[in-house]
Amino acid sequence: MRTYSLQWHQVLVVGMVMALLGLPKAWALRYGPASYKNYPAFYNSHPLPTPSFFRGKVLKAVIEVDSAAPARWNYAVAVLSNIEKAFGGDPRRYRLELVAFGPGIRMLSVWNDAHNRMPLERLAAHGLKIRACHNAMLANHLVRKDIFAFARIVPAGVLEVARKEMQGYVALKP
Repeated sequence: MRTYSLQWHQVLVVGMVMALLGLPKAWALRYGPASYKNYPAFYNSHPLPTPSFFRGKVLKAVIEVDSAAPARWNYAVAVLSNIEKAFGGDPRRYRLELVAFGPGIRMLSVWNDAHNRMPLERLAAHGLKIRACHNAMLANHLVRKDIFAFARIVPAGVLEVARKEMQGYVALKP
């Protein structure tokens, strides 16, 4: 069996030919996110289309947040926003639910973190369903008026996640 190795000048020539023919952009779009880091200007200025395997299908996801860390909540909101952007803001193409339980319930409290209100309200207006765990509310001494008005209370957050998984939702934990 023969093995071939390219010399540095051969690799340089192949790279220059690809650049002249415009292949790197097409290559980046075809071969996925691992290659995007090589083309940051193109990736940042051209939104990628929704992957073809989602065409004609509805994405169903339940996002569970059990942490009161602001970084975790910011990440969860970013994940939800990215899903919304990927589907063009069309709520008929996705079903999203955010379930807060455990220490994460404090992030839905009007007393604790008001900066979550605006992005969550915007996402709720576009189809995001927000659920607050009643058990966690009891443990944290919260009542209904302490939770954002657009959040619905469920008996147990983990049971809500399990129920959604049984309905075909994928559980995400950012």
